Amino acid sequence: MDRLRAPDGCPWDREQTHRTLARFLREEAAEVLDAIVEHRPNELETEIHLCEELGDLWLQVVFHACLAEERGAFDIHDVETMVVEKLLRRHPHVFGNAQAENSGQVLANWQTIKRLERENSGQKESGLLEKISADLSSIDEAVEIGRRCANVGFDWPDLCGVLEKVKEEIAELTAESDQDRVEEEFGDVLFSLIQWARHKKVDPDSALRGQMARFKRRFKYVEKRANEAGGWGNVNMDQMETAWESAKLQRGSQNV
Repeated sequence: MDRLRAPDGCPWDREQTHRTLARFLREEAAEVLDAIVEHRPNELETEIHLCEELGDLWLQVVFHACLAEERGAFDIHDVETMVVEKLLRRHPHVFGNAQAENSGQVLANWQTIKRLERENSGQKESGLLEKISADLSSIDEAVEIGRRCANVGFDWPDLCGVLEKVKEEIAELTAESDQDRVEEEFGDVLFSLIQWARHKKVDPDSALRGQMARFKRRFKYVEKRANEAGGWGNVNMDQMETAWESAKLQRGSQNV
C-alpha cells in the first residue's frame, strides 16, 4: 500500500479516502460472508476461496491504516495493539481472575466492561437501542436489537415463547388485507422469526445467504433443462417443478 500510494504509484489508490473506500469495505465484507456460506471444511477449493476473500477484507483494513499513517494519526501496528489491549481487557476470565462458566456469562461480562470503558472515557450512557451501527443490514440490526433487550431481561424466557409469537404474527398477517397493514404485519413476522433464530443460535443472515445459494444452484439446473428443451417457452410449470425436484435429489457431492 505504501508503494501504491507513493507519488509515482497507482493513480486510483492515491485518490482514495476513508469515505470513498467505505463501499468497498462493505462489498468485501459481504463477499467474505458469501464465501463462508459456500465454505466446506477441508475442501481445498472453498478453503482457498475463503482465504482469498479474507485477504481482500484485510486489505481494506491495511488501506485505512495507511491513510491514517500518512496524516500522522495511527498506523497498522496501532490498530493491532488497540485490538489486543481490548481483547485482554474484555476477557478477564482468561487473562485475569474473573469467572465465566458459559458463553452467557462471558457476554454479560463483556457488556459490563464496555459500559465501564464508556464511563471511564467520559462518554454519556446512551439509550439501550441507540448507537446501533447504521451500516448493519436490517437482519443484523434486528438481531442486535434482540440481543440488547435480552441483556436487560426483556426477552422471551424460552424458545417456545418465541415460536408462539411467530405463529401469532403469521396469523395476524394472514388476516390482514389492507396493504399498509400487510407490510407492517410482514415486518412483525420477519422480526419475530429473527428473534426465534437468535434463541436457536442460528445466524439468520447466514441462513438466508445459504438458502439463496441453494436456490441459485437448483435454478441453474432447471435453466439447463429448459435450454435443452429449446428455451423457456418450451417448458411448462410442471416440467420446471420436475427439474427442481430432480435438482434437490442431487444434493450429495454437488450440494445442489
